[in-house]
This record gives sequence, C-alpha cells and structure tokens, in this order.
Amino acid sequence: MSDEMDERLTENEINEIDGIGDEAEDPDEVISDKNSKKKIFWRPQDFSIRELNFMKTDNDLDLRPQYQRNFVFDKTKASRLIESILLEVPIPVLYFAEEANGKFSVIDGQQRLTSFLGFVNGQFPVGNSLTDFALSGLEMLTELNKKTFADLDQDLQLKIKSTALHTIIIKNESDEDAKFEIFERLNTGSVKLNEDEIRNSVYRGPYIDLLNELSNDKTFESLVRKPNFKNRMLYRGMILRFLALSEKDIHLYRPSMKQYCNKELREHRNLSQAKADEYRKRFRKSVDLCRSVFGENAFRRFVIGKENEKNGGWVASRINMALFDVQMCGFAMYDQNKIQGHWDEIREAMLYLMCNDQEFSNAIELKTSGTEQMNTRFKKWIDTLDGIVKGTPPLPRVFPYAVKKQLFETDRTCKLCGNQIMAIEDAEVDHITPYSQGGTTTLENAQLAHRYCNRHKSNNTA
Repeated sequence: MSDEMDERLTENEINEIDGIGDEAEDPDEVISDKNSKKKIFWRPQDFSIRELNFMKTDNDLDLRPQYQRNFVFDKTKASRLIESILLEVPIPVLYFAEEANGKFSVIDGQQRLTSFLGFVNGQFPVGNSLTDFALSGLEMLTELNKKTFADLDQDLQLKIKSTALHTIIIKNESDEDAKFEIFERLNTGSVKLNEDEIRNSVYRGPYIDLLNELSNDKTFESLVRKPNFKNRMLYRGMILRFLALSEKDIHLYRPSMKQYCNKELREHRNLSQAKADEYRKRFRKSVDLCRSVFGENAFRRFVIGKENEKNGGWVASRINMALFDVQMCGFAMYDQNKIQGHWDEIREAMLYLMCNDQEFSNAIELKTSGTEQMNTRFKKWIDTLDGIVKGTPPLPRVFPYAVKKQLFETDRTCKLCGNQIMAIEDAEVDHITPYSQGGTTTLENAQLAHRYCNRHKSNNTA
C-alpha cells in the first residue's frame, strides 16, 4: 500500500497518510489511561436553538474549542439536518463541558450545532470564510431547496428556533481530562475523525500548538497544496511524522507509523520553548530546501512513459509520503550552505532513484511503513545525498545536469524514438556507446532520450 494523498478524502487514504493500513492496530491505542477511575459529574439540560444562538453570540458557548476539529459537513449534509428538525426527527444528544468561568464548550455535536446556527444566521462556513446558506439536497421537503432561513415562512422559522436539543453537561467539578476522553469515545458521528483530529483532542498541549502553528507555514502550504487536508488536520500529521522521524536515528523506527508518531507526541507533549524553537527551525529549513530543490514537485513521484506514450510525467495530484519522509528528513541533516550549489545534482539524483532503482521504487510504493522499506529508502537517499554534498556522488555514469540542459535546449527530439520530449525531467542523457562497453560520460558520447526509451535501449548501441 502506498502512502500517497490525493484530493479524495476516503478513510483508506486518511489511514495511508497517517502511516497505518499496513498492519492491524488497536483502535483504542490513543487512550493512554484505560484503567483510570476519574470521576465525572453531569446533568441533563435542554436548550432551544434560539437559546444556543444567543449563547454563541454572547460568547457563552464555544462551538469549536481547541481540541475540536474544523467544520467538515458539506451543505447537503447540513441541509438534511435542518430538514430533520422540520420533520421532527429526533436529534442525537449533544455533550457540553462546563468551564471554570461558567461558560460551555462543545465536546460532541459541533457539526450539528454549526449547521443549525449557521442556517439561522444565513452563513455556511467554508474553511476560514463564510458563504450564503441556502438549503440543498433535500429529499422529502424538496420545495424548500434553494431557500435560506430568511426565505422560510414564519411558522417554519419559529419551529426551527424553538426546537429543543437534548444536552448532557459535564460539570466543572469533573476530572480535568474527562471531557477529552468522552470526546474520543463519542467519535461515532457520520464523518469519522481521522487520527490527527483525535490526536488534537487527546494530546493537547504545547506540541499540538506547535503543529497548529507550523501547519499554517506558507511555504509548506505552497508545496502540499491540499486545503481539504489542512481542514482535516492532516497537515499537522505530516509535520508530526517529519519531526518524529528526524528526531531519532531512523534505525530505531519500528512500525506502525501511527504508534511511532503517537509515542513522539506523548514523550514531548509539553515540550519546552527551547525544544519548540529547535523543531520550528528544523522544519522550516527542510521545507525551504524542498522548495528550492524540488519546487512544485516536492513530495511527488515521477513516472516514466509507456510503450504507447513515451512521455512520462509527474503525479502532481498526489503526495507520496515515503518521498516526503526522505526529502524532508534528508535536508534536516545538513546546513543550508552545504546544499547550496548542489540543487540540480540533488534533483537529478532523486529522479534517477525514482526511475532507475527498483529497490528504491519499491520502498516508496509497497508497504511503505515497514521497517525494511523505511531503512531501504533512507539508506539509498542519504548515501546519495551525502555523496553529492561531499563531492563524490555514487552515480558516475550519470551525466551532469548542465549537459542534459544543453542538449534539451538545443534539440528536444528523442534520438531513440524520434518524438519530442515534453519535459526536461523526462529526459535522460544516453551514452551513445554504452557505459558498460567503455563509453565515456562526456558530451561527445551523449544523446538525449526519453527515460522510457533509454530504459529499453539497455546496453544496445542502436
């Protein structure tokens, strides 16, 4: 299974991003104190939607405290909740926590409450912005589709505002951590929490605050370019994964990735300011170098062409987490001035490994969270990077990038199939007389070819 991300946020892909799915895991693993006897005091209370709206306006109700995820319902799902009220379908119980100042924060029911109050106020949240909220996708009260709250008859408006929602309030005198454990156990909603959203609730503290801060890094956002993943806190999971892998010798890694990241978060949950500064500096240096060296193709795979289509290309729509690991962690090992001046060599070396080294290719495609695959891809990349930095690259048969660029700018024709090479990344410099037969890695023995064509030429001279 490949650790890759694309725009479809399926449960399997969330699992892949978090490094799970290759082995069975305990679904309750994130709950660290299963045998605790913490006391919980609670009371039931009903609130009308009108009351809840006033409470929110007066800041007496926090719909999205720090441990909550972002709003993830789409407009159709939210609209059908409104339809349920009008049809008098029972709404599941909400859970609030009573804070020390007497105000309330939502433990469970944030998606429902945001839908109800958003509709009453005519606002539908999309990321950090608001759009108009008109009903859509209703299957029974179809005549209400495209109507806002203001468009409804007064009797329907009153019915919505006066609807009472059953609520359980966890009282302030309960154990401090009780509401977070309840939150995790109540994760039975129609949009299941992913691991990073659960981590955000269970491991709250300075480390989570740092992950939140770094997930807003503009350079990182420009490389990943997945706003929906940021909304579901998967950016934080990527950053946690980098910090966990770069903090210790990679040989100490043991699957699963989920457990490895959770351990890192537990051990440094209350990290000091000095440690936070160290992590912040490491992350930003690696991100800056990934942008400088790999540009918009950072964390993406390049795939060579096929028989019926010689041109290869970048898989731009997907993030390959195995490449994310080695690219980010590799740069974390070096000062920026050591990498400066080697950008072209490093980029070409990464392309070479992706396209020419079957062991490396397997290690970024199959069971990528396994120990063997992790060690293989890191060793191959770190050895390559180390050779480049020290001036002894381990690929003597590879032509310098300057030679490829010169040939590409002069004539983009593949000298093996006669077709145009569409991108320089898909070009390789072929030895006219094969290297294995004594051919030299010089301009006089160089010709431009598709990567696919060069693979199939092998050691032939024709």
